[in-house]
Amino acid sequence: MNGKTMARRDFWAGGLLVALGIAVWLKSRGYGLGSLGHMGSGYFPAVLGILLVLVGILIAATSKDTAMLRLPSRAAWRGASLVLLSVLSFVWVARHLGLVPASFCVVAVAASADRRNSLRDLMLMAGILTLACYLVFSLALHVQMAAFRWEW
Repeated sequence: MNGKTMARRDFWAGGLLVALGIAVWLKSRGYGLGSLGHMGSGYFPAVLGILLVLVGILIAATSKDTAMLRLPSRAAWRGASLVLLSVLSFVWVARHLGLVPASFCVVAVAASADRRNSLRDLMLMAGILTLACYLVFSLALHVQMAAFRWEW
């Protein structure tokens, strides 16, 4: 695949985002927009459609001859897989054990994606961010998720 093919792909990908953004925006007009203070059900889709159009225009406008893309390295696959696994683990652990264990788990798994993190650093990061999550989401914002639970 040469650079011109990649440039054409970027151009058409940008065009596809523009078309999708216009379709989302047109569909959102059927719902009430409301105002910034009292958003209606169509406000978020309208903003999302406009952002898709802008990003699509940006991608299409910057498409040019580029070097052929290379496959990601093994380390990149490992990192991406662990970050994805951390999100999935948060969902499962939060459902069965609560916010605090899930927060610890998501940080520990995602931080292990970087091989430079030692076990001490990983546990320190997970502990501090778990405490921050508990303080912000449970105590300050009163998010409707139990801090601890035991359900199987």
